[in-house]
Amino acid sequence: MTIMIPTKGGNNTGSVISGTRVLLIEKEKEQAEHTRTLLRGSRIDTHITPTIQDAVHQMVLYTFDAIALDMDTEDSSRLIGLLLDLKHTRNTLLLAFPICASEDRSSLLIRGFDMCLTERVSEEVCAAICALLRRPSLSEYSLGSAPPVQIVHKGIMMDPLRQKVTIDGVEVVLTALEFKLLYLLASNPSIVFSKERIYERLWSENSIYGCQSVVDMVCSIRKKLKISSKDSTYIKTIKGAGYCFAP
Repeated sequence: MTIMIPTKGGNNTGSVISGTRVLLIEKEKEQAEHTRTLLRGSRIDTHITPTIQDAVHQMVLYTFDAIALDMDTEDSSRLIGLLLDLKHTRNTLLLAFPICASEDRSSLLIRGFDMCLTERVSEEVCAAICALLRRPSLSEYSLGSAPPVQIVHKGIMMDPLRQKVTIDGVEVVLTALEFKLLYLLASNPSIVFSKERIYERLWSENSIYGCQSVVDMVCSIRKKLKISSKDSTYIKTIKGAGYCFAP
């Protein structure tokens, strides 16, 4: 198996922010425009959308370095699962606001959001986005500690930044959750994951009724990879235990 790491770059935090792309999902148009004006000073390309439907459309068209979600936007809770998938597959930074209750902030942080704000203030939202973007990028980690970017093994290539899978150069179309499952296994070769653990990692909820969903998804992935359940080239079934990625 080959794990491909980007070449180590410099530590100029200004260059980290400049040229990045941010999606701001906020219903208050005037305030959103004010936030964009503030971010423009750091040369951040900011896209604004007031609706969840348009936000999904924007995420299909573009790859964003950070997404800021106004939780008062209609049906905002329906978007959380998709945002967490983007965080896992594309390392997208996530900010939520305004969230007054500490238990709500704690819940989002535990699930994977990077930061939560208690108020909707343009200056604070701008500062939070810049702070997130200044965090070390993948290229600033040492080779020994950098998380894997592309994984290559026996003809299969997985690129989490583009959520793309190819076999011998031919693209295999997976859903976001299918990619997440395959990448989870491939990032931990030879480590056996139970169906319960996989379900809890992918769906972020108790697995008491979800194991069959994992079985169905593994079957779907194998079908798309054109391999049988007995083929352990990529996904290996460990009877009575779960699944692992065989290096």
